[in-house]
Amino acid sequence: MLTRSRRSDYPIQMTSTIFSIDADLTGAQTALVVEPSAADAVWIALMLSELGFRVVVSDSFQDARAQLTVPPALLVTELRLGEYNGLHLVLRGKSAHPDLAAIVTSRIDDPVLYTEAEQLGATYVLKNSGSQEFRAAVLRTVFRTNPQGEAIRPPFERRTANRRRHAAPNHQPELRVAERRRKLTSLIPRDATRES
Repeated sequence: MLTRSRRSDYPIQMTSTIFSIDADLTGAQTALVVEPSAADAVWIALMLSELGFRVVVSDSFQDARAQLTVPPALLVTELRLGEYNGLHLVLRGKSAHPDLAAIVTSRIDDPVLYTEAEQLGATYVLKNSGSQEFRAAVLRTVFRTNPQGEAIRPPFERRTANRRRHAAPNHQPELRVAERRRKLTSLIPRDATRES
């Protein structure tokens, strides 16, 4: 039976780290997720853990700043973090660790925000993108060869028919139905009694 205790019974220790997910892989890279919305934080954490990251989730700029002392492989931050924003956090992380892969998420589709994130070496991802697009954005951000190089913009998933290898057809195009019938009738021996 659960009982409610008085507030003074236990010392309260405030922390902004909401939860962490350890990947099953040993030596897994760490991803720091800074997201005030619990639903979005869980969704992002699950996507990253499926990719093999050990995920630490925080909901405030101050806690995330403290977590950046040990550099994660990936920083995923919401644009709006109270009095600060995710771009401030990316700037802080990149100044201490230039190779830090960073993604800024938001529901605001604004070209100026895309440009600001790209100037900091981060990828700007809209929150309404699907799980496949989000995973593609993460993989392209983490595995890009030059962090300050080409900007990563949607569509993050680049599977198109133009890029796939097509085999040249070696077969002859199929004959039309009428032509096939004529060839078949020429092979059948004709009975002289039937033709008259």
